[in-house]
Amino acid sequence: MKAIQATPLLLVVGALLLAAPALATPQGDGDTVSAAVCADCHEVHALGPHNALDTEGLAARAGADFSCAACHGDPTQHLEEGGGEGTMLAFRDDDPANVKSQACMTCHADANPRFHASPHFKAGLACTDCHSSHQALAGSRSQLKISERSVELIGLSASSSACVQCHKGVASQFEFNERHRLQEGIMECASCHNPHDPAPRWQLGGFKQQACLDCHTDKGGPFIYEHGSVRVEGCVACHTPHGSPNRHMLTFQNQAELCYSCHNVVPGFHAPPRFTQGSQCTNCHSSIHGSNFSPVFLK
Repeated sequence: MKAIQATPLLLVVGALLLAAPALATPQGDGDTVSAAVCADCHEVHALGPHNALDTEGLAARAGADFSCAACHGDPTQHLEEGGGEGTMLAFRDDDPANVKSQACMTCHADANPRFHASPHFKAGLACTDCHSSHQALAGSRSQLKISERSVELIGLSASSSACVQCHKGVASQFEFNERHRLQEGIMECASCHNPHDPAPRWQLGGFKQQACLDCHTDKGGPFIYEHGSVRVEGCVACHTPHGSPNRHMLTFQNQAELCYSCHNVVPGFHAPPRFTQGSQCTNCHSSIHGSNFSPVFLK
């Protein structure tokens, strides 16, 4: 039997294979895999608030042994393939939003039990669209992805800064002279809106408009004689909630025009010359939010 002779081509190929570096496969200590093993390749993600899952033993809540696996899933196939995606959830932009959010809800469902009914979830947003899962962001307890420009130049809080990156049209209303004091840090978007809850109409209008009355308690009564618009449409029937060029953030510049937008039929003695276009209804009807003494809100 003749021995196989190595050709020059085979010798060259063999030398190249011996010189090429082997694919690095992260390995743990024996059968143990930990966040330190992941950090061999993913060092940029190694430090962050979710490392507390290791130190406080919370990873078991997600059925995992360590922090990375609690969010990304079982790393076995990922490691066996030397870095292949395998069964890992990478939280990439093209990953389904509901899948990414469900991974977060494994631990955060108790704090946000109604997130799946919120406008953000229904719009196809995932938790990671607003929150950073790895970076320890300064000034943000919730790891919000903030705009440093809006924080430094405009003076918004970290929470509001995250909101205005999408809600730019609403943010522009806070530039009016009559507005809620968002830029001064007196309040923030989350003072009125819960981004993780459903947004029923009654939050900013209608019966028991609690979002407004949390601050404007004197306008909520109860009153013996209630203004009908307060009970039906709420504060937003007369006021623009974010900001307005009109005094008291009203929807009309002239108070009489605002009143006439609903009360288009008035007693005859309200007509000129006794009352003109410059007359203000509130000169007489001063208790416009409700009264305990007058059914027409004279006092």
